[in-house]
Amino acid sequence: MMPTLYEEASGEKLLAMARVFFSKAQSDELLAPLFGPASPDHAEHLTGWFSALFGGPQNYLTERGDLRWVIWSHRNMKISDAQRARWVRLMMDAAAEVEMREAFMRSFDRFADSISRNVQANSHLEEDVLRRTIGYDEE
Repeated sequence: MMPTLYEEASGEKLLAMARVFFSKAQSDELLAPLFGPASPDHAEHLTGWFSALFGGPQNYLTERGDLRWVIWSHRNMKISDAQRARWVRLMMDAAAEVEMREAFMRSFDRFADSISRNVQANSHLEEDVLRRTIGYDEE
C-alpha cells in the first residue's frame, strides 16, 4: 500500500512547513494583506487542515465540523492571480526548506496548485452565492 501524504511528510514536518510558510507570507508584499491579520495560531490550523486532507489525524475536521469552514473563511478576499501564484511558490519553498521528501514534493506541488485555484475562485464569489454553493451556515 502506498503511504499517504501525511505519512510521507509526518506531522512535525507539516507543522514546521506551515510555520515557515506563515512567516514568509506575513512579510511578503503580496501575501501580507491576506495573512497579516490572521490569528497567531494560523500555522497550527493550516497543519490541521493539511493533516485532514492528507490522510492524517482528523482533529481539524472534528473541531471545525467540515472543510466548508475553510472555504467560507476565504470569502471576500478577492485573491489575485499573483497572490495565488506567490502562495504556491512560498508553500513549495517552505516544504523544501524543511526538507520534505521528494515523493511528498511531487504530490504537494500538484495539490498546492489545485487547491489554490479553488480557494482563489471561491474568494471572488458573492457571500450569498458562496453560502448557497457550499451549503454553509456560519451561525
